[in-house]
Amino acid sequence: MKNNLIINTPEKIEGDVEDFKMDCLDDEKNYTVAKIKLCRDIKNDKPLLFYSQDLTRNFRGESDPFGKKQILKVFTPSNHEAVADVSLTKKFEDTVLAHRNKIRDYSPMTDISSQNMKLFMDENTAEFVSDIGINVDGLSEDFSEMESVETTPFLDDISIDATKLKEDLFFLNERMTVVKDQMADTFEEYSDPRKLTDDEFAACLARENIPDGLVQKYLELKEQIDQVKGQLGEVNTVVFRETATKIKLPERIKGYDLFR
Repeated sequence: MKNNLIINTPEKIEGDVEDFKMDCLDDEKNYTVAKIKLCRDIKNDKPLLFYSQDLTRNFRGESDPFGKKQILKVFTPSNHEAVADVSLTKKFEDTVLAHRNKIRDYSPMTDISSQNMKLFMDENTAEFVSDIGINVDGLSEDFSEMESVETTPFLDDISIDATKLKEDLFFLNERMTVVKDQMADTFEEYSDPRKLTDDEFAACLARENIPDGLVQKYLELKEQIDQVKGQLGEVNTVVFRETATKIKLPERIKGYDLFR
């Protein structure tokens, strides 16, 4: 079993991180860098543990906008030990990366897992983590055991469906942009629709006198977009259910609500 927990001197650990990133780029793989770092509160010198996670998706479909996800959590002396469980649960999330509301456009072929995920600690942090009662070897074993799920023929078929739906959604959104531009040109007080939220644009529609033909086009496109988004959500749910059952969870997080 490969070791996904990397420990090195404070001077060398960032170099290890950069080497890992470059290897992933050379191999054309998406990756996640997770780090635990010991710092000190400048006010009272109390130890703080920082957990950071940076998912990078350089290799994705042209119409897939989701490129990065970043997390930063701070653990104070009252909950230092929780950093180990968070490291595992966050790896689980990146291993599934499926039906997550915050990821609007899921690509099952590239994101059944973050293709690589490693956890980095400098030696000072590792020593401190061990001193507060976290078994570093056990954390390494649990973290490395949670392997990615390999693509099956079923998921290959699903990915084709997802790709087609994403292409449809991209095309519909492009048409919607054109219609919004046409509607905005009829506003008494022009507002750039690209800079407005959906609610702000709806407020403009409520107060402006827009030709019926444009309103009808807008409503038809909105209905079609909502329908395709719903179908994408169904695909995501299927992938999530298929994937989650295949992931071997460490004992320490089996009782957690991982999908909330």
